[in-house]
Amino acid sequence: MQIEVDDPYFKLRPLAPTAAEEMCSCPVDTPLVLQSRLSRNPLACARCNLEVSPEAVGFDCELAEAIAWWREFHDCFYFLWLDSGEFEMWAAGILQDPSSRVNTEGRELARRLGARRHCFLWWFQAERATDWIPATNCPCCSKELEERFLRERQRSIRSRRQGALI
Repeated sequence: MQIEVDDPYFKLRPLAPTAAEEMCSCPVDTPLVLQSRLSRNPLACARCNLEVSPEAVGFDCELAEAIAWWREFHDCFYFLWLDSGEFEMWAAGILQDPSSRVNTEGRELARRLGARRHCFLWWFQAERATDWIPATNCPCCSKELEERFLRERQRSIRSRRQGALI
């Protein structure tokens, strides 16, 4: 479906399919990242950061429903943070809290996806905050983070134990 600029209802129409050049073409054993992409599909490639189609991973309807629910739940907080209004700091706190429901459920989904293909959970950091300092330790287990996919994906760091991608 072509979205017309002069269509006053374009924001209420279904999203267009992801363009082919925005889809991952890395080897099928490349790890996944479960993350907010501001789209319907929260699956990205850990190497190129492009979208990974659900069919390329191959999971059942129950897991698809759980992923879609988590995406909506996560994006509630993410959009509150993006709005930069009265809930910005509260939403950032939820997104950064390892014990928050959105993150514990995200880690569980990454674990379940990992049965099909290695998967990390993208970890929220308010990188544009004036006091932001890059994380050096996993927010869940406090172990030192290691850099992965240097020069391929902007600053991909992971924790082996918790499967968090920062």
